[in-house]
Amino acid sequence: MKKIVSIEKQELSAESVELSLVDDLKKEFGKLQFLGLDSDLLTFESKYEKKIPQYKTLKSKFDDAFQKAKELGVDKLAAEAKEFSNGCDERIKQIQKKVNLIKQIVRI
Repeated sequence: MKKIVSIEKQELSAESVELSLVDDLKKEFGKLQFLGLDSDLLTFESKYEKKIPQYKTLKSKFDDAFQKAKELGVDKLAAEAKEFSNGCDERIKQIQKKVNLIKQIVRI
């Protein structure tokens, strides 16, 4: 009888340890979720989006430079300004793609 009670106590003790381990693991899981991967991604999204107005402003300045260089007949300078204006457009498109990807990831 003592042996049976002793074995049952050992089994209960082992179950308690296992249950405690699961509880500890659940707490770790909760902590990882609390770290907020989504919020990290949204921070990146925000940083990218803040660059768009800067590129638009720069593009506008290159467009003005293009017009002035063209009026003055400085074709090489006009071509460079147009190239950089187009580069700003391309960069804006790339940023928008990244932002859209981040938004899709966060929705998953």
